[in-house]
Amino acid sequence: MEFLKTHKRPVIIAAVVVALIAVALFFLLRSGGSSANAVYVQSVREITGGGLTLVERFSGVAESQKTEKIAADSTKTVKEIHVQSGDTVKKGDKLFSYDTELISLDVQQAQLEIESLQSSVSTASAQISQYQRERQSASGSDRLAYDAQIQQLQAEINSNNYEIKTKQANLERLKNSLTNADVLAPFDGVVDQVGTVEEPLDGENTMVTLRNGGELRIKGSVSEQNVALLSQGQPVIVRSRVDPAISWPGTIESIDTGSAQKSENEDYGGEGGNNRATYYSFYVNLDGGTDGVIMGQHVTIEPDYGQTEVRDGLWLNAGYLTINEEDGSAFVWADNGRGKLEKRSVTLGDYSEDFDEYEILDGLTQDDLIAWPDETCAAGLPTTTELVFDDEEFEGDFGSFDEEFYEEDFEEGEFEGEFEGEPMEEPMGSMDAEG
Repeated sequence: MEFLKTHKRPVIIAAVVVALIAVALFFLLRSGGSSANAVYVQSVREITGGGLTLVERFSGVAESQKTEKIAADSTKTVKEIHVQSGDTVKKGDKLFSYDTELISLDVQQAQLEIESLQSSVSTASAQISQYQRERQSASGSDRLAYDAQIQQLQAEINSNNYEIKTKQANLERLKNSLTNADVLAPFDGVVDQVGTVEEPLDGENTMVTLRNGGELRIKGSVSEQNVALLSQGQPVIVRSRVDPAISWPGTIESIDTGSAQKSENEDYGGEGGNNRATYYSFYVNLDGGTDGVIMGQHVTIEPDYGQTEVRDGLWLNAGYLTINEEDGSAFVWADNGRGKLEKRSVTLGDYSEDFDEYEILDGLTQDDLIAWPDETCAAGLPTTTELVFDDEEFEGDFGSFDEEFYEEDFEEGEFEGEFEGEPMEEPMGSMDAEG
């Protein structure tokens, strides 16, 4: 186990925020007891909170796993569309039909052209046979003339035969189009969008978009400030908005950073700013199946830091521990049971890098009172659990702390915009407290 003099920098935002809250409490909450030097202490149970975990939550909605564009053949004319947006269709149902009158005329025209070419080939073949007979009785110089005419006719026959094959292939395609004049649904689903005969949905001549009615996935929305918190393949927890206790495990399939959307009602960058927030869509596959999820259901999505796992034993944030890197010994500042502060040795077990927490094997219980370690802590100082807010004292102390901590541990702008408490109605990640 690697031991540090001070707590290790958290690897996830949740652990960073927990540490920040603890330090903030130290400066915010002052003694209202008999001594001005009384140290604020909390019970271990309150600090651990049964697993206080701050997580980012993002808005999402259940949608079809598969959406397919059904485009019209650019060489044909759409005569009629048989579906409307929102219709439920079965595989093989008609979506739209082509105008077969024009196709019938094209079939007739192709047949006439093929017959004309075949007639030309027959005529040329007959002429070749005649020239070959006449050549036999001709003189030497006349024979050369017959040879030239025969070669020219043979070239015409070869060209016409090639054109006949090409037109026959086109005729077969036209006949198939005449037989398959109806475009059918390729799978069971729900009609999402429908174009018109005069105006398709896009430049690809799409007439209908069809969503698979079976397999579902979750489409989420994340702001440009928070998109760096997500990655492809990242495990997440999807929760019902109606009952957050209902959840499904999932994995981020993809993040569509190529199709940004501007917020219509959200400004940022200062009061009166003209900048619009930008959002990106991301997609989540549900690992355990989609039971209980319905199309169009609104949900929240949060990164899975293991916050739903129940761990045995007592786990304490590393910020409360002072650890000797040489021998691995550790202590906390604790109330001795008589209202005085003491150094309390503790025995450490495993370390959770995800939450920056140590397992406490011995030396503490859930009912013990401990303080956030600081240079002002000293054995024998009185302790208090009363909360007194001193704005002036807090402003000076915490301001100094914030500057030092920020410059030492974080690059400028590293967490800019990551802890914004936006309402869930907006397509914006927000920080919620679990537990």
